[in-house]
Amino acid sequence: MKKKTVIGIIGEQAGGKGAVADIIIKKFGGTRLTVSTILRRTLDSLYIPSSRANLINLALILKKGFSSSILMDAMLKEVEKVDSDLTIVDGIRMPGDTDPFLKEYDGSFRLIYVTADAKIRYERSVKRGEKAGESEQAFEDFLAKEKFETEASIAKVGANADFKIENNGDTIELEKKTEEIMNKI
Repeated sequence: MKKKTVIGIIGEQAGGKGAVADIIIKKFGGTRLTVSTILRRTLDSLYIPSSRANLINLALILKKGFSSSILMDAMLKEVEKVDSDLTIVDGIRMPGDTDPFLKEYDGSFRLIYVTADAKIRYERSVKRGEKAGESEQAFEDFLAKEKFETEASIAKVGANADFKIENNGDTIELEKKTEEIMNKI
């Protein structure tokens, strides 16, 4: 039986992780899973808003209260439930997050680091307003979030990725870069 291909995506807030996942699915198929979906389900059950601060707080509480790999272990189970040969895992952020996937999917796990200049990411974040309070945030507040424990190691972990995408251009450029990487995978 052929083992699934699992692509992990890491990147700072509003860097383009979702856009890269969408391009991969559109052009190559597959399914996208996000760590924030697990966290949002939990927050929704508790009637707590899914703000970035609440998502981060819950992730840290789970990691400290259970194990540092709890979210990635849950994602591993979600990957196994998906009926697809290609699964994209969005939400890798901290040292050790790739370990469960490297162990389980040895040669069929690849990590893509998607990043962009901070000002571009800020403008995207305000425009999309994906999480509670994002549309009203100041640039300084946006940058301050990147110092949170769940965000601070992204560039360091991303530096060890198999591939890196600088997403400072338009959608056409992002599609081209993503396709080039997928053709290597």
